[in-house]
Amino acid sequence: MSRRSRLRYIQTLDPERDYEEIFTLVTRYEFPWDYNTGYSFAFATDFVIPAIAHMLAATGEFAHHSMKRYDDTMLFPFEAHRFGLESPHGRDTMRALNKIHSNYEIANDDYLHILTSHLVASIDWINAYAWRRLSPHEERALVLTHRRFGELMGIKGIPADFDGFRSWLERDRRERGVWHYANNAMAYTVLRIIASLCPPGTRAMVKRGVIALMDDHTRELLDLPVQPRWLGTVGRWGLRTRGRFVRWLPPRPDSQAYERAPRSYPLGWTIGHLGPDHLHVRRSDTGA
Repeated sequence: MSRRSRLRYIQTLDPERDYEEIFTLVTRYEFPWDYNTGYSFAFATDFVIPAIAHMLAATGEFAHHSMKRYDDTMLFPFEAHRFGLESPHGRDTMRALNKIHSNYEIANDDYLHILTSHLVASIDWINAYAWRRLSPHEERALVLTHRRFGELMGIKGIPADFDGFRSWLERDRRERGVWHYANNAMAYTVLRIIASLCPPGTRAMVKRGVIALMDDHTRELLDLPVQPRWLGTVGRWGLRTRGRFVRWLPPRPDSQAYERAPRSYPLGWTIGHLGPDHLHVRRSDTGA
């Protein structure tokens, strides 16, 4: 198999029909690190909206179980997509996610902001730093997969295409993005989590590097310190150099699809493990 064999196969598929297969090939074979890194980057910048920062802070999960909360955020979509959103496993995962969310008052625009920011950041990250850019087929498949995920969450007003997602996100940040002390507290929590996944001795620089990759307006709304311009330049150069290096590596074998290795679940997990522990106890008490 050559480095572009999967791309050639993807080009034979119809993204309007085969979007979940293309999504799997993109996120578990072609660009797993880039997709997940972009997704995590969006997680850190969602808190430009004070309503989102307040909502997530109010649950107490980031304060008391920060790594588990981060892992669960990454694992729910991973499990939902593992065998396809329409599969029994995918539907069970979405029902579990919606049951957890039903315990909180979350506005539709907050759901939509998070769905949109994670899609846009993941696509932008791949196109900027991965070993190649996404093809139009791949980009469309990611959009449709995220749209379906949002529909299964009951989100209203989901944009139809990538330009619509980006426009909606930019407008929401202009209209609802304001400084608040909660923005900073939540952003720093996520930065600490991301840094903790890196080797000791690099974590302080990783936090600074992530901040350096943010645009000035986002950084200001999160009340994060200004970083030297050279740090952002070096960080982007390093990420692009990694992408050029990966270009010459052999492709991931078909038998070795990307699997998550969350620190919160060293012995493995099921859908029932995901979500706040106190809700697990409540579901057990009620027989749910």
